[in-house]
Amino acid sequence: MTRKLTVITLATSIVLGSLSFSNYSYADTNQDLENIQEQRKNVKENLSEADRQVANLMAEIEDLNKEIERVNQSLNEKQDLIEKTEQNTTTIIEDIRVLQDEIKELEADIEKRQELLKNRIAAYQKSGGKMSYLEVIFGAQSFSDFISRVSIVTKITESDESLIDNLENDIHKVAKKQKLALEKLDELNAMKEKQEKTLTQIKEEKLQNEQHRATLEKKQQELIALIEKLQTKDKSLASLEMEVKHNIEAAEKRALQAEQAAERRNEAKAKAEAEAKSKSEKEAITEIKEPKQEKQDNDGKKTFTVTATAYTLDSAGGSGMTYTGIDLRENPNTKVIAVDPNVIPLGSVVHVEGYGYAIAGDIGSAINGNKIDVYVPTEQAAMEWGVRTIEVTIQ
Repeated sequence: MTRKLTVITLATSIVLGSLSFSNYSYADTNQDLENIQEQRKNVKENLSEADRQVANLMAEIEDLNKEIERVNQSLNEKQDLIEKTEQNTTTIIEDIRVLQDEIKELEADIEKRQELLKNRIAAYQKSGGKMSYLEVIFGAQSFSDFISRVSIVTKITESDESLIDNLENDIHKVAKKQKLALEKLDELNAMKEKQEKTLTQIKEEKLQNEQHRATLEKKQQELIALIEKLQTKDKSLASLEMEVKHNIEAAEKRALQAEQAAERRNEAKAKAEAEAKSKSEKEAITEIKEPKQEKQDNDGKKTFTVTATAYTLDSAGGSGMTYTGIDLRENPNTKVIAVDPNVIPLGSVVHVEGYGYAIAGDIGSAINGNKIDVYVPTEQAAMEWGVRTIEVTIQ
């Protein structure tokens, strides 16, 4: 920018210098023709230098327009990336919801089977707990009764084995789906971080775009001011030629020819400057489009303010297992929060300000109402978190 301002200063000095030559000519109408010709030579050199500076300014404005076009193209490409990320985020959240629903169904089935086994064990204990299957079989009163009892015992044994096998399979499925949900949660947080970086980059490029536009407008103003000074100089030259024509009779014919040549040059120059000015104004007022910002659709999402603290494995008792069965020892970097189930349903995906997307997978005796406890892997992280008042959004 310093070099460009120097260009304008130089051109202004050229104009003022030319006017000083004109004043000198007005002061002495009897000066030698050779001195007048020298002044005209200096004026023409100054005009040539001024024209060169105008051409440089036009080239700089053209370069700025190309740079703005490039930045706008970059903004459009990054906007497309943000839109794709939003679509992927919605898909992953929906996948986590489905997994959480499947986990709840499996846990309900597990609870039913466990209750059935408990009832059988209780019935066995109530009967004294000493009668074996052999005693049932050999207590038959007849052969047909014996056959019937053997059949019943076989069915009960097979049913118990099937029940236990199904119970073990469902427990394994819960662990597998829980792990998959945590992996998708990590993927969601990674995508969110990438999106935030992209948004920051877009804001920076937008600011750069606005700065380019301001520079372009300033260039336009400088160009207009320079053209006005050149036009003033042109009028001064015309007056000087007329003065020479009237006051130096011996050089009348030559002065007339110089004036005609100057008029032709000035007409061509004025036309070129008018065309350059028109082109500059059209380029300068070209609308610089802003990237379309899409707002995230929050329909169906609940956002509210909570008081948030942090906990670790040690502060939670050291077991490493959350209320919903997430093993924090095997997944030390997962995002889990303790909630009041009456406020935030267990198993739901929650976006926590300053923390990220998390699973509502734990509870606590002190977590009542609009309070949450975020899990962090270290005591240092818990101390840095402290107590915060933040916003959470149930997805």
